[in-house]
Amino acid sequence: MSSITGVSSYASYLSLVRNLSNGQNNVDTLSQQLNTGIKSSNLATYGADTQKLLDLRAEMARRDSYVQNINTASPRVAATDKVLTALEKMASDWQSSNLMPFAPGPPSVTTPSNSHPDAMSLSVDSAKSTMTVGARYTVTAVPSQNGSNGTFDVTVTDGLGGKTTRAINLATTPPSDGKGYNFTMSGGPGDGAVLNLNFDKLTAASNSTFTVTWPQADQMKDRAEGAMRDIQEYMNQRFGDRYLFAGSRYSTEPTTDLMAAKQTSKITLNGALVNTDDYYEVTVDGKAFSYQIQPGDPKTLTFLAQTLSTQMKAANPALPMTVSTANGIITLVGNDPGKSFTVSSRVQNAATVENTIGQPSTQQTATTTQPQIDRFSLNGAGVDIGDTFEFTVAVGDPDDPYNQKYYTAHPSEPKDLPPYQAYTVRYTVNDTDFNAGTTTVAAVADKLRQQFANTKPTPPVSIDAMGSGAGISLTSNTMVDPNHPNRIQQFSTTGRAINGSLDNTMTVATLPPEADALTDIPYVDPPDLPFYDTDYLTKRSNPDAYRKSQVGIDDGLNINYGVSADEKGFQTLVQAFRMARVAATNPGKYTEYIDKSRELMSQASDQLRSIHSKVASDLATLESTKTSHTAANATLTERIAGIEGIDPTEVAARLSTAMNTLQASYTVAGQTKKLSLLNYLA
Repeated sequence: MSSITGVSSYASYLSLVRNLSNGQNNVDTLSQQLNTGIKSSNLATYGADTQKLLDLRAEMARRDSYVQNINTASPRVAATDKVLTALEKMASDWQSSNLMPFAPGPPSVTTPSNSHPDAMSLSVDSAKSTMTVGARYTVTAVPSQNGSNGTFDVTVTDGLGGKTTRAINLATTPPSDGKGYNFTMSGGPGDGAVLNLNFDKLTAASNSTFTVTWPQADQMKDRAEGAMRDIQEYMNQRFGDRYLFAGSRYSTEPTTDLMAAKQTSKITLNGALVNTDDYYEVTVDGKAFSYQIQPGDPKTLTFLAQTLSTQMKAANPALPMTVSTANGIITLVGNDPGKSFTVSSRVQNAATVENTIGQPSTQQTATTTQPQIDRFSLNGAGVDIGDTFEFTVAVGDPDDPYNQKYYTAHPSEPKDLPPYQAYTVRYTVNDTDFNAGTTTVAAVADKLRQQFANTKPTPPVSIDAMGSGAGISLTSNTMVDPNHPNRIQQFSTTGRAINGSLDNTMTVATLPPEADALTDIPYVDPPDLPFYDTDYLTKRSNPDAYRKSQVGIDDGLNINYGVSADEKGFQTLVQAFRMARVAATNPGKYTEYIDKSRELMSQASDQLRSIHSKVASDLATLESTKTSHTAANATLTERIAGIEGIDPTEVAARLSTAMNTLQASYTVAGQTKKLSLLNYLA
């Protein structure tokens, strides 16, 4: 009987253990429901609602995916929106006269540097001139081959490819075009510019230089270039892992230098003639090209320019540029936009002869029986083309031109003296005479004798015969007048030599940027790439370069979003600023370029606004679609909760009851633990 009772007690024990386990499981289940808010993660729990629950969960996952796509695309579109806002403002602001004035402002002209002031001295009338930014003007005067002696061919170069020549003789009074002489430039960016020069002296070969700046235009150029750098920065804006405007090449910076242009440099040979042993050297990208004038070579700048350009064309390896020459100007044009090169030059002029005229002296004083004789000598080992020699014979007193002081001092003498008169003879060595043998001071002396013999009116003085050498003797045609015994000096003589040797130079200048034609703005349509594209130099066209990003934001709704750097609005904006920069560097054509720039700014503003509206529309679509998905997901959440959700209050009460029951079971279990095998066997 006792054994049966023991078995029954043990069975009760085992039953208690099972109850404890079930109670613990019940507590765990209720705890999980309270913590997760759902009935069960086991779909079998939901019975007939299982398929409905699966469909609701699938729809929620799909909408979550769309929201994630929108969250990825929206910040990029928003960033694009901000960039376009900034560019629109830039285009709008630059249409004002504050940033882009209607006129280039007054030029600033340096005082001309006259290499031989006794030979040529000039000034510039900037009010009557139209000049070129960045120009370094060189004025060169040489004896004219076609005009009379004393006429000079004056050549003006601007160092930028412009050049002009006209013959001038200061004895022509007044100049044919009013006060000053107008020089109209031909060639280069300064084509058509007019330079008004006043010559205070022009008696021998010489040269002068001066430069021109435009402070107000320079400031606008700096502003325009700064704006273009800002535009480049905007177009290369990066967001996250990609460049906003790079299209399909999202990891490649899409835009290079917006100011890129083929470099054009001009090498201007300043002067009119070259001399034997003159040395000229041009260095391009570290390669030197040189030539020294040899006896028998043509003494022209055209020959020298052609010789140097031929060397450049034959360079090995070839220079990355096109070389051409015309009118003594060498032009270098780079092959590719944005690829720069360096150019420098130097000239070593051959030694020149320094001539003088000795101080004239009276060899024989006039008396009542003999004339006055003066003599002077031309000195020098030779002469140079452009040297000028002159002497003046003056009868009377320049301080008493009508002899009134003399008559007052000598009241008893008759008032029959001739008025003061000066007779000046001047000869300039030109290349025609030089080549014909006028290479010595003795030959020049004969030229002066010839000029003196032709002086009108005829001086009351005779000159020694032709062939008398470098010394010149002058003899008065009169002797001391007995009626004027105090007037012994019959004439006075002065002379001077003006060395007019030219210091030939070479001017190197990089031309200011040139704009595209005012009437033909080169818009580029895909697949061609605009000049500022990163791949322009290597590919020139790329049909996939600016493929836009696509994002699915709803069933059957995909958006192509983003803006690419080849958009017409961007191209127009770039051209507008390039045109503004060109206007600043071409004051002579400032008005037409600045008007075109303003027109392009207005077009760019409209085009950017159109692009911007599409971006704003995309952004609004993304936001509204995201809102729609968010609202739908809220509804789905409620519907899912209706199936798998719990009543937290009810579950909490049940959990409390279950825990109390489990606690009671553990108490019973504690008592049951007193049952042992020994008791069972007893």
